[in-house]
Amino acid sequence: MSFFQSEQVQENLNDIFNTYQRISALTANVSSMPLEDRLNHIESCKELIDKQKTFYFRLSLASKTDPEALDMKERIAALTQAFGFKDLDECMDQMISTLEQAAEKELDKD
Repeated sequence: MSFFQSEQVQENLNDIFNTYQRISALTANVSSMPLEDRLNHIESCKELIDKQKTFYFRLSLASKTDPEALDMKERIAALTQAFGFKDLDECMDQMISTLEQAAEKELDKD
Protein backbone atom coordinates (compact mmCIF):
# COMPACT_ATOMS: atom_id res chain seq x y z
CA MET A 1 0.00 0.00 0.00
CA SER A 2 1.20 3.46 -0.89
CA PHE A 3 2.01 5.90 1.90
CA PHE A 4 -0.80 8.20 0.75
CA GLN A 5 -3.37 5.41 0.69
CA SER A 6 -2.89 4.61 4.37
CA GLU A 7 -5.94 5.37 6.49
CA GLN A 8 -3.77 7.01 9.14
CA VAL A 9 -2.06 9.22 6.56
CA GLN A 10 -5.44 10.25 5.16
CA GLU A 11 -6.64 11.10 8.68
CA ASN A 12 -3.49 13.16 9.29
CA LEU A 13 -3.95 15.03 6.02
CA ASN A 14 -7.60 15.73 6.82
CA ASP A 15 -6.64 16.97 10.27
CA ILE A 16 -4.00 19.29 8.80
CA PHE A 17 -6.46 20.56 6.19
CA ASN A 18 -9.25 21.12 8.74
CA THR A 19 -6.88 22.91 11.10
CA TYR A 20 -5.70 25.10 8.23
CA GLN A 21 -9.28 25.97 7.27
CA ARG A 22 -10.19 26.84 10.86
CA ILE A 23 -7.14 29.10 11.19
CA SER A 24 -7.67 30.70 7.79
CA ALA A 25 -11.26 31.59 8.61
CA LEU A 26 -10.07 33.61 11.60
CA THR A 27 -6.99 35.23 10.07
CA ALA A 28 -8.80 38.16 8.45
CA ASN A 29 -10.13 39.25 11.84
CA VAL A 30 -6.93 38.92 13.85
CA SER A 31 -6.31 42.65 14.12
CA SER A 32 -9.69 43.22 15.76
CA MET A 33 -9.42 40.31 18.20
CA PRO A 34 -8.72 40.78 21.90
CA LEU A 35 -5.13 40.06 22.93
CA GLU A 36 -5.87 36.60 24.32
CA ASP A 37 -7.57 35.56 21.07
CA ARG A 38 -4.66 36.89 18.99
CA LEU A 39 -2.21 34.93 21.12
CA ASN A 40 -4.39 31.81 20.82
CA HIS A 41 -4.43 32.30 17.06
CA ILE A 42 -0.64 32.41 17.01
CA GLU A 43 -0.54 29.21 19.10
CA SER A 44 -2.95 27.56 16.67
CA CYS A 45 -0.66 28.48 13.79
CA LYS A 46 2.29 26.96 15.65
CA GLU A 47 0.28 23.79 16.26
CA LEU A 48 -0.51 23.57 12.55
CA ILE A 49 3.17 23.88 11.70
CA ASP A 50 3.97 21.18 14.24
CA LYS A 51 1.41 18.85 12.60
CA GLN A 52 2.98 19.59 9.22
CA LYS A 53 6.48 18.92 10.55
CA THR A 54 5.38 15.58 11.95
CA PHE A 55 3.73 14.67 8.67
CA TYR A 56 6.84 15.66 6.73
CA PHE A 57 8.98 13.49 9.00
CA ARG A 58 6.71 10.53 8.28
CA LEU A 59 6.80 11.35 4.57
CA SER A 60 10.60 11.40 4.71
CA LEU A 61 10.69 7.97 6.31
CA ALA A 62 8.23 6.59 3.76
CA SER A 63 10.23 8.08 0.88
CA LYS A 64 12.88 5.42 1.44
CA THR A 65 10.52 2.71 0.19
CA ASP A 66 7.62 4.48 -1.55
CA PRO A 67 8.23 6.20 -4.91
CA GLU A 68 5.15 8.44 -4.49
CA ALA A 69 6.38 9.66 -1.13
CA LEU A 70 9.86 10.23 -2.58
CA ASP A 71 8.38 12.26 -5.44
CA MET A 72 6.40 14.42 -3.01
CA LYS A 73 9.43 14.92 -0.77
CA GLU A 74 11.53 15.99 -3.77
CA ARG A 75 8.85 18.44 -4.92
CA ILE A 76 8.62 19.93 -1.43
CA ALA A 77 12.41 20.24 -1.31
CA ALA A 78 12.44 22.05 -4.67
CA LEU A 79 9.75 24.50 -3.54
CA THR A 80 11.41 25.30 -0.23
CA GLN A 81 14.75 25.82 -1.96
CA ALA A 82 13.06 28.10 -4.50
CA PHE A 83 11.96 30.24 -1.55
CA GLY A 84 15.55 30.39 -0.28
CA PHE A 85 15.47 27.76 2.44
CA LYS A 86 17.86 24.84 2.81
CA ASP A 87 14.95 22.46 3.47
CA LEU A 88 11.41 22.34 4.82
CA ASP A 89 12.59 22.05 8.42
CA GLU A 90 14.48 25.33 8.12
CA CYS A 91 11.41 26.95 6.55
CA MET A 92 9.09 25.74 9.31
CA ASP A 93 11.55 26.71 12.03
CA GLN A 94 11.62 30.21 10.55
CA MET A 95 7.81 30.29 10.58
CA ILE A 96 7.78 29.32 14.26
CA SER A 97 10.35 32.00 15.02
CA THR A 98 8.28 34.61 13.18
CA LEU A 99 5.14 33.60 15.08
CA GLU A 100 6.98 33.79 18.40
CA GLN A 101 8.22 37.29 17.52
CA ALA A 102 4.65 38.26 16.63
CA ALA A 103 3.44 36.99 20.01
CA GLU A 104 6.12 39.03 21.77
CA LYS A 105 5.07 42.15 19.85
CA GLU A 106 1.44 41.55 20.81
CA LEU A 107 2.41 41.33 24.46
CA ASP A 108 4.53 44.48 24.19
CA LYS A 109 1.65 46.42 22.57
CA ASP A 110 -0.80 45.68 25.35
